[in-house]
Amino acid sequence: MACAVEFEDYFPQMIEKLGEDGLMQELAKGFHLLADPSSHTITFQSLKSNTVLLGLPQMSDEELHDMVRLGDSNGRGELDLHDFCVTMFRVSPAVMNEAISSIMEGYSSETVYVVPDHDELVFIAQFTAS
Repeated sequence: MACAVEFEDYFPQMIEKLGEDGLMQELAKGFHLLADPSSHTITFQSLKSNTVLLGLPQMSDEELHDMVRLGDSNGRGELDLHDFCVTMFRVSPAVMNEAISSIMEGYSSETVYVVPDHDELVFIAQFTAS
């Protein structure tokens, strides 16, 4: 299920203003605000408790579970700092489009297919050097 709450993508402006190191520091601060203090991970329960405390819009349990599943890289049901940072980049359309453009630069693509695979996009392409 897609999250009904929409967030504006401020990542490009944050990268521009803070630089890479500053952005990573801010992501770490955000992670610690949402993390369970005993496990140092973001769990469904810590997300549910802390989003309310931070004044974020109320989300259903299903939406909160979906958020954890989206970033959970190994099926533990929780996010560590790395999972959180990767997820934040993945959900930023502007950052992902720039990354894809950068990767594709120098190649001409004869065929590119974008195939949704659960919560990820899988790119299948035939490339020829330009």
